[in-house]
Amino acid sequence: MTTGLPQWMHPPRDSGWEADDLDLLPPDAPEHIELLDGALIFNTSPQRSWHDRVICRLTAALEAAAPAGWTVAAQMTVKLDRRSRPEPDVIAAAVPYDADLVR
Repeated sequence: MTTGLPQWMHPPRDSGWEADDLDLLPPDAPEHIELLDGALIFNTSPQRSWHDRVICRLTAALEAAAPAGWTVAAQMTVKLDRRSRPEPDVIAAAVPYDADLVR
């Protein structure tokens, strides 16, 4: 069955997409793909300059206020469960910094 969609947009299994599948997307896939309840969500609309400015300033403010051992990150996906991996603008979490995390 041909749908006109790139092959990578088809779920890799009959049960649908899982959080770890986002790590296997090809380099030409759009940025900022989220997974919510097993559904791929694409944020392809351009972001306004003020949005980026708010993210940067909020990230800096949270980093300055965060207790030791907390990590603040911007625009990183967060694995909530097997079928959900949203990408919040900014997140603060009680986890140590990991330089090997990928966007």
